[in-house]
Amino acid sequence: MRRRRNMKLRVKNLVEKYNTSNPYILCEKLNIEIRYFYYEDMKGFFRKVLRRKYIIINEKLDEYSQLVVLCHELGHAIYHSSKNKLLIKINFLNYVPELEKEANEFAWELMKYQEEVSYEIARDCDLGLQVLEEMKRYVKY
Repeated sequence: MRRRRNMKLRVKNLVEKYNTSNPYILCEKLNIEIRYFYYEDMKGFFRKVLRRKYIIINEKLDEYSQLVVLCHELGHAIYHSSKNKLLIKINFLNYVPELEKEANEFAWELMKYQEEVSYEIARDCDLGLQVLEEMKRYVKY
């Protein structure tokens, strides 16, 4: 069994270290390149190639959905890049293995810093309200 990380504290430390909670700026400071492509059934994924990190986001998603996907994939880039696996998340509602749970928890904690986080916006985005609910259920209060 993997040891649970204190994701709330880890995200807080990351935000304080780089003086930003903006995932786009965090990617820039961490040398993670963001690319946009259209994939019909994929929201996004993280890939490490020759020590370079890439986050691929579906360009057809609305801006808010892209932000959520970026936060999730940034979690993979920071905590799972040593796994050197292609981590693809097609459907947030399917069974979620431990790595996906951690990425969801990271995304939720980072999203809480964003002013735009609201259920009204999430309900109307391409990903839908169920995505934030899925991420939120991994957080213990």
